[in-house]
Amino acid sequence: MTNVQFHPSDNSLELYAAGLLDPSMSIMVSAHLEFCGACRQRVAQLENSLASQLQQAEPVAINPQLDSMMQMIMQQTIPSQPTEPQQLQAKIKLDDKSFALPRVLQAHAKKIGPWARLPGKLQRARVDAVGDSKMNFIYMDQNSALPEHTHQGQEVTLVLAGRFIDNGGSYGPGDFVIRDTQHTHTPRTEADQDCLCLTLLDAPLHFTSGLASLLNPFSQLFFR
Repeated sequence: MTNVQFHPSDNSLELYAAGLLDPSMSIMVSAHLEFCGACRQRVAQLENSLASQLQQAEPVAINPQLDSMMQMIMQQTIPSQPTEPQQLQAKIKLDDKSFALPRVLQAHAKKIGPWARLPGKLQRARVDAVGDSKMNFIYMDQNSALPEHTHQGQEVTLVLAGRFIDNGGSYGPGDFVIRDTQHTHTPRTEADQDCLCLTLLDAPLHFTSGLASLLNPFSQLFFR
């Protein structure tokens, strides 16, 4: 069983349960729930609580004329349209490697772009998600690193396979890691371990260490 140590905030889970979370963040939380039984249980509790609140709410007076119009509309026969079965893609491939694709993205594989190489033995595949934030699959090869950086906004990272480490800890499958302007870190993998992550950025990175700061004019490479 996956030992998940890092989770979305309770506020994010509340918004997710209520259907009010930003669509891109909702994808990240939904993918996390595939790994985390504790968060699935929490979301179920929140959904049950919301359902109870709706049942106990005072009934709203309905305009009789509007009610009659709605009944007429609902009674109309609407011809059914043939729909094509959804094509699901259960895996995401990179060279000779294959990784499980989060279920929330399996019906949207066409929104996943081709892999592109980045500095530091990294590869990126863009996900055309809804909203202004940038979602990417990031693959870190064995013994690779992203230069030390901070954030001009918020960075959300969900580990899908493997493990990476930074000065804040070690992160494995299911871990949901949030970094912002208060954090500076150097994500890296060890010599015998690669890592696949799903990331969400709402602003470019800002590289902070020595020569790495020369990469700042190119930080948009990580924000596409």
